Amino acid sequence: MDNSAEVPAGQRAGRDRKGKPQKGTDKQRGELAEMAFMFKAAGLGFGVVKPWGESERYDFVLDTGKRFWSVQVKSTYVKRAAKYSVNICRSIGGNKKIPYTAEEIDILVVYIVAEDAWYVIPVADFAPRTRLSFFPSGSKKGGLYERYREAWNLMKTEPANPPETT
Repeated sequence: MDNSAEVPAGQRAGRDRKGKPQKGTDKQRGELAEMAFMFKAAGLGFGVVKPWGESERYDFVLDTGKRFWSVQVKSTYVKRAAKYSVNICRSIGGNKKIPYTAEEIDILVVYIVAEDAWYVIPVADFAPRTRLSFFPSGSKKGGLYERYREAWNLMKTEPANPPETT
């Protein structure tokens, strides 16, 4: 998969006056990242479900065969000051940032497009933050979330305390 931030030719983003492909809107780039997520998750053997509309707090449900996981997908294309930052919240009125909770999602998946890097993070390990920083190329202190890079196995294991059966 090409990891360019450009919207493919023929898409609504079109071309600028010099004929160079435009980057597309944030919405278009988010949609491309969601398509990449579906391809990646299905390729790893997950059943992938996309809810109708955009009213849910989660973007997808992944089916492992033993459990369903509600997943929020976020992406970034741009590196700033040696790191990639991602807003991991929802907004009310465009200003107030509301963090995700365990009642809304199980897992956050962050896709850093330019690095083709996927981070699979349980909600308990980032809530109540509203912004995360990633250092896929390394940093002096190490990245707080590097242990979650390609951590798809977190959704393939049984919960720590499975329910008892009678």
